[in-house]
Amino acid sequence: MTPPKAHVRIGTRGSPLALWQARWVATALQQHHAGLHTEIVVIKTAGDRNRHDPLPQIGGKGLFVKDIEEALLRGQIEVAVHSMKDMPTDLPEGLHVGAVPPRGEVRDAFVGKDGRRLTQFDGPCRIGTGSLRRQAQLLAFSDALQVCDLRGNVDTRLRKLRQGAVDGVVLAAAGLSRLGLESEITEMLPIDMMLPAAGQGALALETVAGHWVDDLLAPLNDPPTASAVDAERTVLRHLGGGCSVPIAVLGQCQDEHLRVQALVSSPDGSRALRREIIGPLDQAVPLGERLAAQLRADGADDILEAL
Repeated sequence: MTPPKAHVRIGTRGSPLALWQARWVATALQQHHAGLHTEIVVIKTAGDRNRHDPLPQIGGKGLFVKDIEEALLRGQIEVAVHSMKDMPTDLPEGLHVGAVPPRGEVRDAFVGKDGRRLTQFDGPCRIGTGSLRRQAQLLAFSDALQVCDLRGNVDTRLRKLRQGAVDGVVLAAAGLSRLGLESEITEMLPIDMMLPAAGQGALALETVAGHWVDDLLAPLNDPPTASAVDAERTVLRHLGGGCSVPIAVLGQCQDEHLRVQALVSSPDGSRALRREIIGPLDQAVPLGERLAAQLRADGADDILEAL
């Protein structure tokens, strides 16, 4: 039973993008529930404390969510707001994703020095990214590209670009849009060249399963986005993917059908498998399982085991 005037504490990281996302959730909840009080609780995660080492070396995706999940389990917050692509595929016992709001832009964007596109650089071009998925697809696109490990929030990466540390950066377009930085984008990278990460552009509203706050979150849930993300995360789960594995996957709703594309690659982009599957929208998890099985049959295990 929801308290008549509930006070909902929303846990988030402290980066500008994370705060934007948490405030969006707070506003959406207040729009759907008159008189609801919300509070943003900033929690510093292990990924925020270590901003220098490559993610695969220090633990991958869970670094950005574990501390917030522990606050959920301790009852210090009622809702955790995450970027879906930061979420491990297996959640701690007792927690679940209570709602998945409508998705933003799924594509990656390139921000180039002096406004130059990827194909407009003369000679080697240094591209900054902390993602092996992006690295693999960039190297497959052109052997003239040199990928440099680059971590930090959006502002930090753009600042390093302006300072000349790299010639370009690849960032999620959704994050740039949410921060009002669309003008920084040099070009949107097409899906056939840069397949996104599982969950890219989507938010995960995580709660304790069965908590009264789930009823408050229900109006924020977007079933087509949730189905697409379910398929993507199923592929990732069955391939054993995380930050240390170059796997890309995207689900797209088309009427009552779901199209799911997936890519498994070596970090240098020299070996890659790509497949897609189409099926009923309400069969997201089975579709993800079948697509992962097809990639395994094609030899994905050989690529993954070589990492």
